[in-house]
Parts: sequence; structure tokens; C-alpha cells
Amino acid sequence: MEILHTFGIDPVLLIAQIINFGIILFVLRKFLYKPVMTMLQERRDEIKKSAEDAQTASKLLEEAHEKERKVLQTAQSEAKKMLEDARKQADGMINDAKEEARKETQKMINDAKEQLTSETKQAEKRLSIHISQLAIAMLAKSLPDLVTDDEKTVLIKEASKKLKGRLN
Repeated sequence: MEILHTFGIDPVLLIAQIINFGIILFVLRKFLYKPVMTMLQERRDEIKKSAEDAQTASKLLEEAHEKERKVLQTAQSEAKKMLEDARKQADGMINDAKEEARKETQKMINDAKEQLTSETKQAEKRLSIHISQLAIAMLAKSLPDLVTDDEKTVLIKEASKKLKGRLN
């Protein structure tokens, strides 16, 4: 113990300090260390949960992006199909209109040909009648000196009957 006194250490004081240190250690451990460690563990758990939530949210976001991409792809393919259908329908309508116009044009041409043929026949008939009338008039003027009036009337009637028979 003398060595302790030489160094200026009081054994009673040393024991009291060791007891004080134990009490402080117990109090700190009971009231400070455990709550701090509990708080740190809770914080770790929160961080871990937040990381898991972030990972889940990331997966959900990735799935949403994939669904969006698929929906866009489907919409684009449907739009292309609708556009192609519209083109086909427009082409069909154009072809139908062209065919209808061709038929209408052909009908107009045929009607014009028929009308032209009819008018030509009527003109030929009128011309024949006019020529017949001229021929009868010429016959009437050229016969007075050669035949009598009765013979002239008979000849004109016969010529008129023959010309009418040919015209009909």
C-alpha cells in the first residue's frame, strides 16, 4: 500500500471512484446506451424499409413503363391498321367512282350513237321524201307535153305509190 501512497493514490478514494464509475456506467447503459441503440436500430429498420419500398416502387415503375410501352405499341399497330383500312376503303371508293364514271361515259356514248343513228335515219327519210317530191314535181313538169292530163295523173299516182312503198 505504500506504493499507492507514494504515487498519491488513496485506496478508499480509488474504490469510491470505481464504484462511482460503475454507477455512472450502469446509469449511462440503462438510460442512454439502450435508448440510443434502440433508436439506431429503429433508424436502421426504417432505412431498410425505405430501401425495400424504393426497390418495390422501382419495380412498379418499371412494370408501369413496360405496360405503357405495350399499350403504345398496341395503339400504334391499331392506328396503322386503321390507316391501312382507310386507304383500302378510299382506294375502293375511288375505283368504284372510276368504274361508275366509265359506265356513265359509255352509256352517254351509246346514247349519243343511238341518237345520232336515229337522227341520221330521220334525216335520210326526210331527204328521201323531199327527193321523191322533187322527182314527182319534175315528172309532172316534164310530162305535160307528152301525155294527156288523165295519163299524167295516173303516172304521178303510180310513181307516188312506188316511192312511198320504197320509203316505208
